[in-house]
Amino acid sequence: MGTRSLICVVKDGEYRVAQYCQWDGYPEGQGIGVLAFLKSANLEKFKKKLDKVSWITHDELEKQWVEAGAEPGARLVSFEVTEKFRNLYPENSRDIGAKILQIIYETEKPLKLVNSLDFAADSLFCEWAYVVDLDNNKLEVYEGFNGEPLVERERFYFLQESLEEDSGYYPVKLVASFDINNLPDEVEFIEIINENYKKAI
Repeated sequence: MGTRSLICVVKDGEYRVAQYCQWDGYPEGQGIGVLAFLKSANLEKFKKKLDKVSWITHDELEKQWVEAGAEPGARLVSFEVTEKFRNLYPENSRDIGAKILQIIYETEKPLKLVNSLDFAADSLFCEWAYVVDLDNNKLEVYEGFNGEPLVERERFYFLQESLEEDSGYYPVKLVASFDINNLPDEVEFIEIINENYKKAI
């Protein structure tokens, strides 16, 4: 289902991952994927693997698309090109979602990722966001369709300035936060998010 989301990882005060995903962004989809990874992974190993990750430039990303068969500068590509791109560079595919965490965990080579952090700015389009904060050992879940301005202490407050006036929507808003060292099971995870979401509307 086309529910768009963002998956972020914070380490040493910096966003090291900001992965846009086109599909299944709701908690029962990508949210469970993030939860499952955190419950199974050796996080010290994951932190070391994040040192192999950097942001890709526009020109570098275009070269990847050209390698997959796209015309230089093309804004639309065929299904066949999209499939080839996903096979060649799954880390930069809009389809990969929470699997990006496992890709990083297993990598033996440097990875260059697209920085989609700005996607969290307009919650009309970013319907859910998940932030793995390794500095504070938190998994944070953010909801979209936020019609209220954020206050300064909130994580994505800094993105508010980039919005056009009177858009009617603001950056995604925190709906639940979990201790990475004491994560719930899938059922409780969904229940807590749903309960907090109902309180917020």
